[in-house]
This record gives sequence, C-alpha cells and structure tokens, in this order.
Amino acid sequence: MNLPEKALPQAFSELDVFCERWCLDNSQSRNAERIAASMDDIRAFYDAATVHAESALNHLSALQLGALSEQDGNLLRLMLSLAEVGPAVEWFNQPRVRDGCDESHFPLVIAIPDLEGQGNLKA
Repeated sequence: MNLPEKALPQAFSELDVFCERWCLDNSQSRNAERIAASMDDIRAFYDAATVHAESALNHLSALQLGALSEQDGNLLRLMLSLAEVGPAVEWFNQPRVRDGCDESHFPLVIAIPDLEGQGNLKA
C-alpha cells in the first residue's frame, strides 16, 4: 500500500509514523505483521495508538463505512491493527499466542473487505 506523507486525518497526525507498517489491507496482513514484529515495535505502536484510540473510534463511528475518505480509511486500518496487537501486549507479552496453536491451522475461508459498506457485500 502506498501511503501519502499525511496518511491520517489531522487530529491523528501523531500516528502517521506508524502507517507504513500498520495500515494494512486485511486481517491476514495484520496477523502476519504482528507475528513478524518485535515486541519493542508492537509496544511502541500500541503505546502511541492507545492514547488516541477513543477519539479515533468516536471519529470513525460518525462516518459511513463504504464511504470513508482515504485518510479515514487509513485511520480505521490503524485501529484494526491496534486490535490485532492488543492481546500481544495485554495478555501474552509476545507477538504470538502463548500456548496456542499455529495460526496456519485456521485458514481464511472468506475475506470481508475492511472498508466496504455492508450493503455492498455479497454472500
């Protein structure tokens, strides 16, 4: 994904530095990035993003999924990555699930686009 220099809405510009790594297109990419990242990188992103999470989610909840601007779409992707790395910080203290089974045992059967409006999805 090619991101502009100012990838996020102005109110969240402090988080622009994390966009190249964490504004990812789908759940598989977010999972793979969490697994590949060091805990230092995960913690740096988590610590910065959690400061803005409540206001980011409030901002996004006022918008229509499927009609997000590029910057708002990036903010949503960043918050989805925060949700992906949260358990690594809060529960496991490592990128992978502790005492869990390999993620490859759970293949993705259907991918639902992160930014697509629900009315546009086909079964």
